[in-house]
Amino acid sequence: MPDTPINDPDLINNAQKKARILKRDSFLVWNVKTAVLYIKNGGSFSIYKTWDNININKRDEVKAKEALWKTLLHQILEDLNTFFEAGKISDTAFEILAIDAIIDIILENIVSTVDNLKRRMRASARFAAEVNQWWLSSASEYGYNPSKESDKPHQLPTLSKVILTDWVIKIVFAHILKRYFNEARSIETITNTTSILEAEQIISNISRNCDFWNIFSKNLAQEYISSIAWDQLIQISQYLTTVNLQDINIEVLHTLLQSSIDAAKRKVAGQFSTPVNLASLLVRITVENKELNVFDPCCGTGTIINQAYLLKEHYEIPHDEILSSIWASDKHSFPIQLATLTLSKPDNIGEIVNIFSSDVTKLNIGQRIKFHNPNDGTEVEKRLPYMNYIVSNLPFIREKAIKELNSNIADINTWIRNETGLDLYLSGKSDIFAYIPFYLYRILGEESKVGFILSNAWMGTDYGDIFLRIFQQFYSIDNIVISGKGKWFHNAEVVTTIITATKKNVVGSKENKDKTITFTTLNEFIENINDTQQIADAILVNGENQQLNNQQYTVNSIQQFESMGIPWCAYFAEINWLPEIADQIVNCNKIFDFTRGERRGWNKLFYPTEGHGIEEEYIKPILKNLRQTATLICTTNKDAFCCSRSIQELEELNHRGALNWIRHFENQVNETGVPLPQALQRANMHWYEMGTNNMADFVANVNYDKSLFISVLQERSFIDQRLIGLSLKEEYQGEDKSLFLALLNSILSMFFIECMGFGRGLGALDLRATKFELDFKILNPTILSPEDKTHIIEAFDPIMKRDRLNLEQEIEQADRVHFEMILFKIYGIQEYYESIKKSLLHLYKIRFAVKEHS
Repeated sequence: MPDTPINDPDLINNAQKKARILKRDSFLVWNVKTAVLYIKNGGSFSIYKTWDNININKRDEVKAKEALWKTLLHQILEDLNTFFEAGKISDTAFEILAIDAIIDIILENIVSTVDNLKRRMRASARFAAEVNQWWLSSASEYGYNPSKESDKPHQLPTLSKVILTDWVIKIVFAHILKRYFNEARSIETITNTTSILEAEQIISNISRNCDFWNIFSKNLAQEYISSIAWDQLIQISQYLTTVNLQDINIEVLHTLLQSSIDAAKRKVAGQFSTPVNLASLLVRITVENKELNVFDPCCGTGTIINQAYLLKEHYEIPHDEILSSIWASDKHSFPIQLATLTLSKPDNIGEIVNIFSSDVTKLNIGQRIKFHNPNDGTEVEKRLPYMNYIVSNLPFIREKAIKELNSNIADINTWIRNETGLDLYLSGKSDIFAYIPFYLYRILGEESKVGFILSNAWMGTDYGDIFLRIFQQFYSIDNIVISGKGKWFHNAEVVTTIITATKKNVVGSKENKDKTITFTTLNEFIENINDTQQIADAILVNGENQQLNNQQYTVNSIQQFESMGIPWCAYFAEINWLPEIADQIVNCNKIFDFTRGERRGWNKLFYPTEGHGIEEEYIKPILKNLRQTATLICTTNKDAFCCSRSIQELEELNHRGALNWIRHFENQVNETGVPLPQALQRANMHWYEMGTNNMADFVANVNYDKSLFISVLQERSFIDQRLIGLSLKEEYQGEDKSLFLALLNSILSMFFIECMGFGRGLGALDLRATKFELDFKILNPTILSPEDKTHIIEAFDPIMKRDRLNLEQEIEQADRVHFEMILFKIYGIQEYYESIKKSLLHLYKIRFAVKEHS
């Protein structure tokens, strides 16, 4: 209307947005008074023609001066027609819609939809419970941790994203189906007066007649989108009603369909859906016989199962056999919707696609699964067959969320014990991926294979050790693949691996000690790999390829490494030198007693700030951390409150400073609202007491970054919980500590530190204290002569006196090389120096590769 200027930025921006959505190279804006035609010139729109103003200046003049503006309108239409005929502006679009842009506009309604969801949750406890259950089981798919309080605010915005995108897909797909099914034309009955509930019924009727229930089924909370969003969705449907879809090339429709899927994955799942190249690689190194059944039981948006489809298609398996041998399932409707769309190729419209909804723990051979014949709507029942290959990106849900979400998942432990006849059970601290392979074992045929994408926690945690031991009772591992160049899931905290394995009989099968397991490090960003077939081939036959590094070890060799306490994360490096030096090394626990720093959990109480007024006898110096320690020699850097006296004793002694300090905290609560005296209770201790028994001579970090080292305390001291203390056993206390400091900081010790830890998503190394105390090794000091000890101490002295450096710099320093040469020569292992150095660097670089970006 005339009260909106023709150059109004919102008017023009809105018009540009619509032009991009409709894939048009021109648009016209008109406010009754003036009209302007814009044509795309290069990457932007510019004015091509302006029609002169007419004498209409107010909204209330429009009706009265109808003849005036109609004359202008006819002139505009004549001019446009001339421009079209002359080819000045294009009258065709290469695609029907830009789905990305449509979803962008619909997602502008997230805030208003969140408001609707909040109102509904306030009104219905049942609905709120459903939303909370959805978040527990789905948060990790969108890059969030359901147990993390700081991630909770993302719950409703994420659900809003899902249901808004879901509506776009439902409407677009229903219109595409018009090409194949007359019944789908009822989607055209959605008008400005159609309510959401009425549209749901229209969609339901289309599904009843044309199937695709996975796409059209009701999504949680879909009826609570905002009114503005619904108006926009109606506009999209009405536009598609005007497009004569039956005359559009089928490949264009397929492109529209695929762009819908891709856009939905980007907008909702983001970086957390499985990268296509990763899915392709997983499928290629798992699926050997392309004619057999392939199943993804946690299919998400369908990327992996689509790669299985394409692999079969590449090997010219008949179309009907591909469809009958491809299976996928997921617990949630939105991923199932996208997976079904992914496999809804032009050749498949009208065919049954074996994708269904199921909890992975409920899968059983022969279970009845209901589908519908898309051609006549009749119900078709299939039984789940034995699977030959299972390929999946297993969900990563932490222990706390598992207990709330699926408290019965650990029931598989009973089955594990019954099958093995051994007292084996998964740790209660396990993430959900640790349980799933044992549920899936029961639907695998003989000589079948699995290929899983897993968190790397199975190689670097205590519960992962247990998982690995049990996994090998049921499966024979074939390949393990990790990234040496960036994370596969860029925005996720989790670092992932591929593991492939062959099913074996639990009882009576003999282990082939000569069988090899291949450990592969990819040296290229997964998205930059041009040919996953070449990579897969090199992995399968241990071939050479610049984009990867393979290490192969026999089962017998691995058992030898394991007997030495070497974890599986070390096997990506070349470590055949380890058995050769076994006689020269010794477990540290033969020389040192290990202690952990005191863990009390309320720093404000136990680490007083200046001016606390506490009596000096209750203040002990403590080493809080090693962050401020530049050299290998450290000193205490914090005061700790350590009081073992009762309140009564303190009152009798009139120690008002300690009493006042304790009383300051006795009425406070922790983060979860529990009173501190209750939260900090410990057996045989006062709630405000911190023990002082954890004294140490040497200190290791629990978290390492770029420098790998162990420090010596200038004076034997008390240490914090984030440190590991090493105290010389009585028989070694007469030795020069510099000797042990040298041995603890050799390049060999750095290798053991690196492989005893667990690489996290930001490149940090979390040292496993239990593993470290059990298996950390140094060169054996008991076999040294007095002269040898003197030479080692003298060679190490320059290193001890200077600042330590990042590993890659440290190992190249002249004093460091000089020291290592003398040390290795004394122990007679100098021929292995380069191999040890190379192995250390390889593992170190893998850890930091997660921070690289393509």
